[in-house]
Amino acid sequence: MKKASVLKRIAAAAAVLVLCGGVFSSERAQGVIGVCADESSEEEQESAPEENIYVSRLGQIAARQEELKNQLEGANSDILSESEKQTIILEQINMINEKSEVLNAYMTSLEMNISAEQREVLGLKKQVDEGIANYKQRLRTMYIMGDLSYADVVINSGSFFDVLMRTELMKRLTEQDAERLDELVAMKSEYDSSNKQLMFNESEYTDQMKQLEREKAELASLYNTSGETKRLLREKMDKLAEDEKVFENEIYSYEGILNDLLLGSYSSDADETFRLETEVKATDKLTELHKQISDREQAGEKLADTESRYRFMWPVKEHTYVSSGVGARWGTYHTGLDIPGESAFPISASEAGTVVRTNNSCTHNYGKDGSCGCGGGYGNFVIIDHGNGFLTLYGHLTTTKVEVGDKVKKGDTIGLMGSTGYSTGTHLHFELRYEGYVTNPANFVTPE
Repeated sequence: MKKASVLKRIAAAAAVLVLCGGVFSSERAQGVIGVCADESSEEEQESAPEENIYVSRLGQIAARQEELKNQLEGANSDILSESEKQTIILEQINMINEKSEVLNAYMTSLEMNISAEQREVLGLKKQVDEGIANYKQRLRTMYIMGDLSYADVVINSGSFFDVLMRTELMKRLTEQDAERLDELVAMKSEYDSSNKQLMFNESEYTDQMKQLEREKAELASLYNTSGETKRLLREKMDKLAEDEKVFENEIYSYEGILNDLLLGSYSSDADETFRLETEVKATDKLTELHKQISDREQAGEKLADTESRYRFMWPVKEHTYVSSGVGARWGTYHTGLDIPGESAFPISASEAGTVVRTNNSCTHNYGKDGSCGCGGGYGNFVIIDHGNGFLTLYGHLTTTKVEVGDKVKKGDTIGLMGSTGYSTGTHLHFELRYEGYVTNPANFVTPE
């Protein structure tokens, strides 16, 4: 590596430091934005999401919605009887309900990606910040000490051997500077790329949220088209309210083994505010715990496999589709992620911890419209205490593979997927709670 080339790189780095004013400021994780990013064309800035099952299903629903709309508004609509029109309207209502569920699931998938990308971006930000700080110190030292030339090395050498040794040392120093600069540029490029994808996914999430609100407005409009649809809506809401009350009673009365762990009563949109407040507290606690663990490991301490690192993994390998996320659903509140799959598929512990509650007595392993009453509605389940207020719950299992008191490692098989309890089909119901209260696992779990 020629010294002139190295000096050009150093000069370039200094220019970057000046132009970027230190490159980064201390924005919080939720507001990370690209800083001093390289200019790119509009084509490069636009990024298309990968085709996935959510987008595919939304496309199918949209096509069917268009067909139904044409049937009602087409030239032959006048010859349709009232019952035929009513049938079309009811199918439109069903399509919007299904679309809303798919949108909710798609948004949950985006939430997981966004959370993972935010963690990656912040990690890269920290590395680049430290790299720039170290490089600044290096430039400052070179300025204070004075930049030796090869001529200085030769003149101040006492022998030919000394000349060779000093020359080799100078070469290695300049090459080391170049390598440091290359690493710094590479990290900055990776940060820009990750941050770009993060911003795209955040924009996509916002778009889907707006679409969901439009669907809700359209649904309300359709329900108001006739007395029959209004009656059906009342029946639907009454049934949901009744089911929710039964389910809630089951949870908080089930042999007294859940009501001391699962806190809070979730039933409406108003509960979203409380969940978000809980997640802020959980995030702050995780930040504190991650630093404590990092300090212990840097001090040379080896942590046991059964001690939680508080970096939660996806509990169902090779199954990333989410059929329902956390949040308000038509007058009720869903407290976890529903992850469909095959009956008896292995379920993994999301993090290390101690098993504190289980149920393995439910024999009603099939889809049903209501709760069989087993396990507080969760059927066969496992609850793991990870310490410091964090719990994970795994519900509707065919059977459990652990017992109360067992210490499990991250990734251990704790049960098999099923449809026990209040379950309409085979899936895992997965919850992550902090101090007993609901959080959205999508904001904390790293996807596969």
